[in-house]
Amino acid sequence: MGVEHAVSSAAPIPFRPASSRDDILMAARAEFADHGFDGARLQAIAARGGVRHPTLLYHFESKELLYRAVIESVVGDWAIETEAAISTGLRGFDQVAALVDAGFRFFERNRDFVRIVGREAIEGGGRMEAQMAEFVRPFLDDAVRFLRREMRAGRLRRHDPLELMQVCYGAVFTYFSDARFRANLTGEDPLAAAALRRHKRALLKLLGAALEPPRATRA
Repeated sequence: MGVEHAVSSAAPIPFRPASSRDDILMAARAEFADHGFDGARLQAIAARGGVRHPTLLYHFESKELLYRAVIESVVGDWAIETEAAISTGLRGFDQVAALVDAGFRFFERNRDFVRIVGREAIEGGGRMEAQMAEFVRPFLDDAVRFLRREMRAGRLRRHDPLELMQVCYGAVFTYFSDARFRANLTGEDPLAAAALRRHKRALLKLLGAALEPPRATRA
């Protein structure tokens, strides 16, 4: 098998009892990931979700509304993931590490969404930027407030918190979005469990060196 085919494909969606709306959303995520917004067809999404076309239109009157609902559903998953990470009461770099770990889990489980974002960036459709900003901004604001608080308390070294969040996002997201290129570059599957663990450890080590204050000054 050539290296260009070595990247793990997205994990198959496990069977679970679901409503027609849930089935449509899951099918739409896969269809938009495979074909982009312009190439995706509602009839194909309905067939992929095992529903009739009129049933799809009952839940979503247009492709634009379905696309928005896909984004909302994924952001909802992200909210659950981050809430679990911040509900532990951790402080300082331990909390940063927990959020990085949550980011890796989220993108690993939502590889179709990574592909949607990548297509949107390449194709320049301009459909998703405003939606993503609308949905994600509260999480970014919370993270920036947390970093500022921990920096003021001396539990993290001082950096620009907004730039720090963008660095972290880029480091985690592009690991998944550029997986095929990484496979060709390194000759290994970057989405294999061992490779994911190694990359996460390396990233946390770098962030720890940049953010953790000397032990004598920690609160």
